[in-house]
Amino acid sequence: MPVRPLGHPARHLDAVGSTMTEAAAWAEAGAPHGALVTAAHQRAGRGRWGRTWADAPGQSLMLSLVLRPALDAERLGLVALAAGLALAEALDAFGVGAQLKWPNDVRVGGRKLAGVLAEATWAGRRPTVVLGAGLNVEQAAFPDALADRATSVRLVTGRPVERLAPLDPFLRRLEARLADAEGRPARLVADIEGRLEQRGETVAVGFPGTDRPPVEGRVVGLAPTGALRLATGAGEVALHAGEVTLAVPS
Repeated sequence: MPVRPLGHPARHLDAVGSTMTEAAAWAEAGAPHGALVTAAHQRAGRGRWGRTWADAPGQSLMLSLVLRPALDAERLGLVALAAGLALAEALDAFGVGAQLKWPNDVRVGGRKLAGVLAEATWAGRRPTVVLGAGLNVEQAAFPDALADRATSVRLVTGRPVERLAPLDPFLRRLEARLADAEGRPARLVADIEGRLEQRGETVAVGFPGTDRPPVEGRVVGLAPTGALRLATGAGEVALHAGEVTLAVPS
């Protein structure tokens, strides 16, 4: 029996608190791998470190997927990275040359175009991952507080793009990239590194909400698990989470 592609079954909502919350509840109720929730507007969209994802109704592609990948705990970080890469690859067809900011941002010209969030739970031997993605599509402008750090497909291309147009290309690319995570992780990591925005640059990696001090070093690439490899004064380290910013020259 053929495996259903990602995006089936699907629930398309006009407005919701968070697609992540909806998808997590659906997953707990037994939703299969590939189940999709999309919304035209989120009232309480979620990002990393407890942040919110704000949107203007009907202008962003906002979705969450229920995934049940054949990955061990050590490699689950590849799921969010695979999703970021899949988004960037899907946008190539629209004339958008996007890069990746580890671990979860898709950017153009240093401005955020999309974000990815992955939350995992375990039941038995196989994880369930609720994967969320928010992509700015139709925005012609942003509020002053975001204008210098956010962008949209419309602003990058200079032409209107229908909000849901990137959805199917993204799902197809994500399916391929999840297969890489499961069977060809070295290929996936190499392709992510090819779009890594700050490779070769000196950055500071902070850990919001914790007492852990920032780690500063030069971005070497990624470990096989998706961890960020930094060359520091004390040697190379691999970080599995953190907030990357350019280091301030001393």
